Amino acid sequence: MYIDIPLHRHQDQDLGVVHMKKLILIATVMTLSTAGAAFAGAHVELKDPAQISQEADMHRRYDHPRTQVVKNELVKIDITKDAIMHSCCMPPNLVVAGKVTNVTSRPIDFIHLNFAFEDKNGKILHAEGLYNHKAESLNDDPSVQKILNEKPHFDPLKPGESDSFAFSIPCPDLPEFSKVELYASDTR
Repeated sequence: MYIDIPLHRHQDQDLGVVHMKKLILIATVMTLSTAGAAFAGAHVELKDPAQISQEADMHRRYDHPRTQVVKNELVKIDITKDAIMHSCCMPPNLVVAGKVTNVTSRPIDFIHLNFAFEDKNGKILHAEGLYNHKAESLNDDPSVQKILNEKPHFDPLKPGESDSFAFSIPCPDLPEFSKVELYASDTR
């Protein structure tokens, strides 16, 4: 015996499709509104020409190639300041200061430091030299020594001891350079 039962959709089945379509529509709207807010937060700030010119001027006046220390087996050189300093009553100066430390097992009488300004090909364009502060009288020329009635002297650096140094070079004296190296040229 064969019974033919007609297939009737249940009333809840139609309701489920409607609810599902509503849920998909709500999820799509929520996604688009969230994405729109996220994209609105990523805006590009346009700078006016005066601000661009001012930033370029600041870059030109205060930026320079940072000093690179050439390693030495007798002393350790640490740079604590490397900046172009401006004053109202004198031209800008490149100031590089730091400390030198004796890393040997014996005292070092003095450390002579050289500061070399190089072009992009490595050619030295300008150089300056000085002694660590405890030996800075070695920098004096003979006429200054005579005026001060002083002979060059130094206080030796004991093993592990540190001393300071500071270069101050007027920027107008410097050629345009690409690289700056600082190294100990003489230690005794």
